[in-house]
Amino acid sequence: MSAPIYINTCVFGASGMDRIPELLRRYPGRLGFEVLSMFDLPDFEPALQRHLDDLAACPVSFHGPVYEAEHSAPRDGQTYERTMYHVRKTLEYARLLHSRHFTMHLNNCFVLPRRKDEMLRNALISYEELRGLFEPIGCRIFVENTGTKVQGNILLDQAEFTDVCRDQDLEVLIDIGHAHANGWDIPKLIGDLKDRIRAYHLHNNDGCRDQHRRLHDGTLDFDAVYEKIRRETPEADLIIEYVDPALAGAELEEDLQELLKTV
Repeated sequence: MSAPIYINTCVFGASGMDRIPELLRRYPGRLGFEVLSMFDLPDFEPALQRHLDDLAACPVSFHGPVYEAEHSAPRDGQTYERTMYHVRKTLEYARLLHSRHFTMHLNNCFVLPRRKDEMLRNALISYEELRGLFEPIGCRIFVENTGTKVQGNILLDQAEFTDVCRDQDLEVLIDIGHAHANGWDIPKLIGDLKDRIRAYHLHNNDGCRDQHRRLHDGTLDFDAVYEKIRRETPEADLIIEYVDPALAGAELEEDLQELLKTV
């Protein structure tokens, strides 16, 4: 059977997951979902619970909490406690749905140069803690390249990210939108890390902002990058990651159908 294409549930919003069973019926055996953890929103968990049976019938992974989490924070404060609350809530459902991986951001917050080394140390300690929680249930931790120059929240540039992933023996999820917004050399990034890249977030932007636009809607040459992805890392999971609910209908399906023809 062909590999599934994953859809990140962020495009549906906290309560719009009613599209999941419809899509599974339309594309039987071809879809998986990456569930974005949003337990800070009151309608997220009820929506997730309504669709547990649907999600249990297809490949599932979890994207760790973003808005209420900061893995680079010191471990003796409220930020760490809040982060771990959301991590443990995610773990509960990752266990139920046999999640294949958990996507981790090393940081989400603004980076002060004088705090960079400390933040990285904290994040790597958090990574080991997450491994201890998720790997016993068969869920691997994938580290994503995150942050944009315009937001000031880049913890690692391309060379640093590559070195850390190699030195720490990390499994990696490459977000091509983040990489493009920061002017990274994506073919080189893929070539340098191909032995540890396990998944990709697919979207496009204007080369500056993290807009999560459609595959061909932006200044990234998606076709060229996608050719490199399929040639160098053919086993990696492909995850469409849009954030605008306006794209959850025909636009999402058009891009999904394009990708399904290639796997």
